[in-house]
Amino acid sequence: MGKHNRIPAIIVSLLVAVLLAAGLSGALLWRSAQRVINEARQAGEYASQAKASYDRNDIKQALAQLDQAGDHIIAARDETQGPLWAAAEWVPYYGSDVAAVRGMLDAGADAASNALPKIDSAAQGTLIDFSLTDLLSGASLSNGTLSIPKIASVKQDMADAGAVLSRVRTSIHALPQPHTRQIADLVEQGRQAADQVDESFNQLNAIIARIPG
Repeated sequence: MGKHNRIPAIIVSLLVAVLLAAGLSGALLWRSAQRVINEARQAGEYASQAKASYDRNDIKQALAQLDQAGDHIIAARDETQGPLWAAAEWVPYYGSDVAAVRGMLDAGADAASNALPKIDSAAQGTLIDFSLTDLLSGASLSNGTLSIPKIASVKQDMADAGAVLSRVRTSIHALPQPHTRQIADLVEQGRQAADQVDESFNQLNAIIARIPG
């Protein structure tokens, strides 16, 4: 079983334990959990497809698939915003596990809502549907300094996306320590991924900052 397929199973196991421990409107919470699981599964499928597209150098398709994955993460996050989920965080022992799952979804939704659109914007006309004419539109030279509005816009979009990803990294590292081993492993994987993405993005932004424009 792949990593993305294990995540819904982990959430199921956690919620079964919570329901047994708390008896919190079990049927309602269980139906809500099923919706979260479905959204998480679809997000994982799109993320896997995006990686495959990226490996084929199909950046346009990869970004579109990441956007779709993000939509499902946002839907999963929204499902966990209700009072039943908030109450589940107060369940002894398992409450921190619920908080960690909700926190991971919050961080993922933050990246999907605020970083991905900026990355998409930066990619348009550069990595996607490249047009040299559009790229150089409005370019000017003044006092020996070259100004290219499109490049300046790309730099700003990437800087904005980098700030969001740094915030996501901080949020994931601030999550409570789960008690359930599978959830703890999931959070640790999330922290490692956030570290790698943030570091890579910072390096990329350092390179982009040196581009004239």
